[in-house]
Amino acid sequence: MLADRLARARRSLRRRVRSDGFGGALDRAGRLAVRLLPAIVRRKAVWWFVRLTQPRFLVGVCSVLRSPDGRILLLEHRFWEGQKWGVPSGHMEPSETPERTAARELREECGLEVENLRVVHVEAGTENRVELWLVGEVDIDEAPHKDALDSREIQDAALLNIDDALERLHRTQASVLRRVLEKESGEQSPGA
Repeated sequence: MLADRLARARRSLRRRVRSDGFGGALDRAGRLAVRLLPAIVRRKAVWWFVRLTQPRFLVGVCSVLRSPDGRILLLEHRFWEGQKWGVPSGHMEPSETPERTAARELREECGLEVENLRVVHVEAGTENRVELWLVGEVDIDEAPHKDALDSREIQDAALLNIDDALERLHRTQASVLRRVLEKESGEQSPGA
């Protein structure tokens, strides 16, 4: 049955390559391939797709976004393994600033606008990757509803106090968030 689906997909892909050029067909082929793969393989395939299509050095942007009452916005990421909760994040496009990347990712993932973004921390990520951590504000009283989220990437959203956010976060992000919050409190303290 899988072989039949793959054969139909190949025939369809060949027709589309002839009709609309290579770019559109590759996009459709990638989406089809992702749907056909088991979940664990799909997550690895997504990582390798990003790895093969992006510059050799990835720049990730992670945003610590706080509501007016100080709570932090977390998103449950579909393709992360293990603990899936993290801050809004994404990869920088060529010639994009970190602030624009953060704003674009937040808009794409949950339809929100962000204010007062600034880079506060740089973290060495995995091999050939660096993460820029930004802080900013979102003018919301509750987390975005599931209907507002980009369901291809994000499963859920939560607006949590600092302790609950640290407990729910992926452990590597929780560690960095602690350092970001310490820096922030040090900058705001008089005489620090």
